[in-house]
Amino acid sequence: MITNKTALRSAILAATLVPAVSMASGYKLNEQSAGGMGTAHAGRAAMAEDASVVFYNPAAMTELKSAQMTAGTTYIEGDGEFEGSGQNAAQFPSSFEGYNNGGDFLGSSFIPFVYSVMPVTSDLALGLGVFVPFGTNTDYDDGFVGGQFADETSLRSLEIQPSVAYKINDQLSVGGGIDIIYIEGLLSKDVDLIPFNSQVPALSNTDYIGPENHYEVSGDDWAIGWNLGVYYKLSDSTTFGFAYRSEIDVELTGDSEFETTTGLEVYNSQAGAVVAIPNARAQASKVPLTTPQSATFSLVHQLTEELKLQAGATWTGWSSFQNFDVIATENAAGGLGDGATDPSDLAGLGNGYIGHIDESWVDVWAIAFGGTYQLNDRLALRAGYAYDQSPVRDEYRTARVPSSDRQWLTFGAGYKLDQNLSFDVAAGYLFMYPMDLSEVNKTLDNQQKDAAELNGEYEIDVFGLSAQVNYAF
Repeated sequence: MITNKTALRSAILAATLVPAVSMASGYKLNEQSAGGMGTAHAGRAAMAEDASVVFYNPAAMTELKSAQMTAGTTYIEGDGEFEGSGQNAAQFPSSFEGYNNGGDFLGSSFIPFVYSVMPVTSDLALGLGVFVPFGTNTDYDDGFVGGQFADETSLRSLEIQPSVAYKINDQLSVGGGIDIIYIEGLLSKDVDLIPFNSQVPALSNTDYIGPENHYEVSGDDWAIGWNLGVYYKLSDSTTFGFAYRSEIDVELTGDSEFETTTGLEVYNSQAGAVVAIPNARAQASKVPLTTPQSATFSLVHQLTEELKLQAGATWTGWSSFQNFDVIATENAAGGLGDGATDPSDLAGLGNGYIGHIDESWVDVWAIAFGGTYQLNDRLALRAGYAYDQSPVRDEYRTARVPSSDRQWLTFGAGYKLDQNLSFDVAAGYLFMYPMDLSEVNKTLDNQQKDAAELNGEYEIDVFGLSAQVNYAF
């Protein structure tokens, strides 16, 4: 029998495809409306063009005089290339026949969004948003030269946000909401249990075939956060908006397992020989994760009757993301003496840890500028530019979530079919500076664990298309 939880999870995953790479820093997604994308989301917390204001600043819902609904999707096409080399834990270079640079590890995806706003009185409004706040996916080809560090990294989410807003006076409105979020994640990599080294007599006549196994951990969780906003009319032509979103602690719980569970062998450095180990099995585990808090400041000025200028800045607290840790929740201290092999038994990290990646992200700022030109009563043209700092410092860049500072240019248009129905479309191009990678395995205190390493350079750019429909009741 399919449980209600399973059915709900299936519905969520059917509605959200994993984003290839976001136009925002880290694993945060900005693609929440086509109207916003047209101006690089500049000034969106200080304006109320459609129901997507639920996401940008719930306080501004009081500016919508009738019930409205907005629905749409954003298509993201990413192009990611890596050029480099590596070596295994025994310092054997990963350069022999069969290895590759991982191919295009980004791919494409769709990001949906739906919002509705209902004025209750002239001062009170209610809203509801369903959207995708976070997501990332890197998936390297089989035989990736850095497969011992990363194969697939997937994070997908869905948020349900009920909101309320109240107009205190003609200038000031306040609002807020609850963030009910579902997150699912998956991490995988190749496992090199017998790292060939011609200097080790026991292995000198062994044909090295590369990593002998594949490891994967997956898990999911529900969690709750909150948001608030302020909307203020500085004058008849200028508005200011502020929006804040809280951190959300999630704990992705699931299983860690090897692809091959029988006939495993491992090189025992103390014995200087390859030895058989008990059958491998899945192990219950968790991946703790804290999504970042953020604060957005927006300013909109109606320069002329036709031209509206928009600007904004967003601070994101990415310092909440320090490590990618996988921690066993069962048999954590069992060892090989319990007659079986768990992933934590082979990790060599201790304390029940199966995996540890030092990310050490830092807090960042993003700025955006844009403009909307009302060509006539029906058609509005939009353009925008954004610069987004990367939370990843060069020395901490990893193959799981490669990132550098990014810039993007966007263009868009809005067309009003009649008094109730309108459409918005937008396109954007994002480019990152080329970025170097020098990654090693680390212990829990972030010291180098062994001789395995991956070195190279990434180049990433992204193209996006977005469309939405708005209806006023």
